[in-house]
Amino acid sequence: MVGVSYPLGAFCQTPNALWYNGPVRLGVIEIGNTRVHRAVFDGTRLRPHDGRPVDLWIGARVGRAPLPRGTLLLGRDFPPLVRNRALRPRTVGADRLALASAAWARAGGPCVAVSMGTAITVNVVNARGEFLGGLIAPGLRMMARALHEGTALLPEVHPVRRKEALGRHTREAIASGISLAAEGLIRLSLRRFRGRVFGTGGDAPAFADLFDEVVPDLVLEGILRSYLCSSRS
Repeated sequence: MVGVSYPLGAFCQTPNALWYNGPVRLGVIEIGNTRVHRAVFDGTRLRPHDGRPVDLWIGARVGRAPLPRGTLLLGRDFPPLVRNRALRPRTVGADRLALASAAWARAGGPCVAVSMGTAITVNVVNARGEFLGGLIAPGLRMMARALHEGTALLPEVHPVRRKEALGRHTREAIASGISLAAEGLIRLSLRRFRGRVFGTGGDAPAFADLFDEVVPDLVLEGILRSYLCSSRS
C-alpha cells in the first residue's frame, strides 16, 4: 500500500507543471508477482486507495491477479514515459518500464531504478530517457526458499540485512550469504552504470545506504506519470 501521500511534482519534462483534466478519481494498480498495490490520484496527489469507487483504473500487470474491469494497461493501452531500447522490447515487464519511467522523471537525466521484491531488478535509463535494460536476480525470500527446498538439511530463514559476513551458526550463515549476495549484486552493478539511483520494493529500506533515494511506490508513480504524459500528447 501507499504509505504517505506525496506531491508528484513535474510531468512530461515540464518543471512544476501539475495538470490533470481527466476523471476526478484515477485509480492506479500494480499487479505484481506476489502482491497487488493500489492508489488513487485525485489530481494533485497519489494517495492510499480507500476502497471507494474510482472513475478509471490504470495499471501495470506481471502477475495473475484479476484487474478491475476496464483497466488501461501500461504497454498495451498507453506507452511508458521512457523509450524502450531493449534488444527484445516485448519481453520487458511493464513493472520495469514503470520503474524506469518514474526514476527518469525524478532524475531528469541518467538514472538507475533498483527494485527489491520477489525479484531484484536493476533498470538503467540513459540521459535521453531510453530504457537500456539491466539485471534480474532472485529476491531475498526467493533465495532463502531455494536454499531450503534444494537442500536436505538447510532451514528456511527469514532474510534480513546483515553486514557481518561471518555466520556463527547455520541460520546466521544463510542470512549473511543472502544479504551479502544481494548487496554485492547491487554494488557491482551500480559501478557499471551512471546516474541517480532509486531503490524501491519491500526490502529496499533495509539497503537504503546503497541508493540515493528510496521511493516506496515507484511503480505506481511510473504508471501514473506515463499515463498522464501519454494523455497530454
